Amino acid sequence: MEDNSKLIDLSYLNEISDGSSDLINDLVDLFFKQIPEYQLALNNFYVKKDWDNLSRIAHKAKSAILMVGMKDLANELRKLEENAKEGQNINEYQEIITKFVRESNTAVKELIEIRNKI
Repeated sequence: MEDNSKLIDLSYLNEISDGSSDLINDLVDLFFKQIPEYQLALNNFYVKKDWDNLSRIAHKAKSAILMVGMKDLANELRKLEENAKEGQNINEYQEIITKFVRESNTAVKELIEIRNKI
């Protein structure tokens, strides 16, 4: 799969799949399934002030985001994960969650466009 997008970088997926389009498509499908779940869970745990589960979901979301090469967003999620685990810098959580929702939605659109070209 080629990547002419702004946010995502499919080099990691291409590397781990050894160029197998079927495996890449399966992983992209998993990304499509997981992202809305993570968006909802992050927002719900934030509203409930459930920092332990917020940290846990941030960790999972970080892994999904790294799979499509979004390193900057993954670093933000790592910060959320670590801070939520300790209950620190709570005033930054909403901004990171909002950024995750916005950028992961853009990544989904980019992946759909890439998939439509192959």
